[in-house]
Amino acid sequence: MIDISAEWRESFPNASFGVLLMKKIANYPVCAELSAVRSETENGLRSLYGGKTRKELRATSPFAEYETYFRGFGQGYPVLAQVESVAIKHKPIISPSALVGAMFIMELKNGLLTAGHDFDLLMEPLTLDVGGGNDSYLALGGRDRKVQDGDMLLRDGRGILSSVIYGPDDRTFISENTTSVLFTVYGVPGIQASCVSDHLRDIEALVGRFSPGASTSVLKVY
Repeated sequence: MIDISAEWRESFPNASFGVLLMKKIANYPVCAELSAVRSETENGLRSLYGGKTRKELRATSPFAEYETYFRGFGQGYPVLAQVESVAIKHKPIISPSALVGAMFIMELKNGLLTAGHDFDLLMEPLTLDVGGGNDSYLALGGRDRKVQDGDMLLRDGRGILSSVIYGPDDRTFISENTTSVLFTVYGVPGIQASCVSDHLRDIEALVGRFSPGASTSVLKVY
């Protein structure tokens, strides 16, 4: 399903990339089935990380591995900041729909960088590549982004779908009309491929709770 460029393989020999394609999904703006999982995740994060400082959180896997990657581009890992918001500042996990909520809940619980795309808006082939030159795209929220040289990215036949540093694109975002979704996970160097696989299975199981008719077409880690 994913073509991998020679440059990506050469640049990131110890990295991995996971994909989960699910179809026949019923998405909802509000979902009671996720409420208990959301509360359980919030309480779990507060129990696990609530007494820690940001420095201590940064030293905890998988945040440490992602921080190392992001710091190489002069950035901080955004998922770490979101976990800190829930665990230390006691803010709730908020999402615009059940499908995005399932992804976001598990992203915070497992700490792995995840993106979601409406699969029906993609144009294959999909290629995992490395940014450079004039690579740019419209990121989520309509922000024009120039991909940083050396950053991992995913592109389809129309353009860039996501990069690690700037996140997913605005063209293929998940909406209330999404019935087929592609979840992707960037496993930066130091993140075990088995962790990426387990994370995708967690998302798959959670989507199945509010959309039992959903089917999995692909679950693979490269």
